[in-house]
Amino acid sequence: MADQCTKFDALKDLGEFTDHVLAHDVLDHSEAHIPLWRLDPGKSLSDFKITVTSKSGSSKTYSVHKNQLGTGPRANAYFVKLFTNSPGSMHQLTVLDSAADAFPVFLDYCYSSEGKLDATTHIGAALKHLAVFFGNSALFDEICQFIAGDLNWQTAPTYYAEADQFKLPNLTNAAARMCAMHFPSADYDELMDLKTNLFSAIIASPYLACDSKLLSRRVADYCRAHSGELTPELLAAITPADKMPDIAPKEALYLYERALLYLPNEDGRGSLRQRCIDAGNPFIQTWLKRALWLDVLPCAGDITTAKNEHVIPGFTAPSALQQAQVEAGQVL
Repeated sequence: MADQCTKFDALKDLGEFTDHVLAHDVLDHSEAHIPLWRLDPGKSLSDFKITVTSKSGSSKTYSVHKNQLGTGPRANAYFVKLFTNSPGSMHQLTVLDSAADAFPVFLDYCYSSEGKLDATTHIGAALKHLAVFFGNSALFDEICQFIAGDLNWQTAPTYYAEADQFKLPNLTNAAARMCAMHFPSADYDELMDLKTNLFSAIIASPYLACDSKLLSRRVADYCRAHSGELTPELLAAITPADKMPDIAPKEALYLYERALLYLPNEDGRGSLRQRCIDAGNPFIQTWLKRALWLDVLPCAGDITTAKNEHVIPGFTAPSALQQAQVEAGQVL
């Protein structure tokens, strides 16, 4: 006990740090937990600036530190080369919007002593892109682990669209396969936002698992959302008879109208028009009956409006009229 008291008294007798220095020499460590790049550059002794500009035009400048980006276990080959070969103290980068959003998370990871990565679904692909672009192998391993655990039927459309933007083929294929396998459950809004080539690839995928009528409803909704981009090639690609043999009755009229407008020369039992007729929507039969009786064919404009107003909205070419009369004869 006496020895312990002696040691305690001796330590106390050595005094406090503030007893030995002037007040203005005592540093404030209250911000020690904050990554240096987030602090005032004067306080953090920043020695380099990076200006990141997104494709949409927004720009932000980061005050960073060469030793944080170019040394240690999370060093970046890109910055090692830059700092070695460039004498300047500024650098500019132009990146996609989601990469610009991910850049602060990238910096936090590089500055973290524990290698903590605050990844989310929406910047997952962007972080993988930044890992490859900057040559950060530690970040690459971390983000791949995160994506492997985060990629599921709910997040797949987001990863699919983002991976395509950054030209990450492995992630693009994995996400596309997940979208196809869980098409009915995948995030509806994200699916509707997909570019036409990505949506078409899901429909063409051998992994597509979806009831035909539900698929026709999704396809009809996609056509409405992308009406300005609809072409004969796109409509044919997203309405294949082998994937969509049966059309949902409530969408038959809308898809029939699209078929008239974009696929007028398609015929046969597997044609989109014939599948829509076979769906059993009574208004299609009424519509075709009017075309036969009145010797006119409603134009491919807005047949839904015609249904509500009980009118035929215009006319079309004689060749289309003849086709409508043939089809009318088949169903009457």
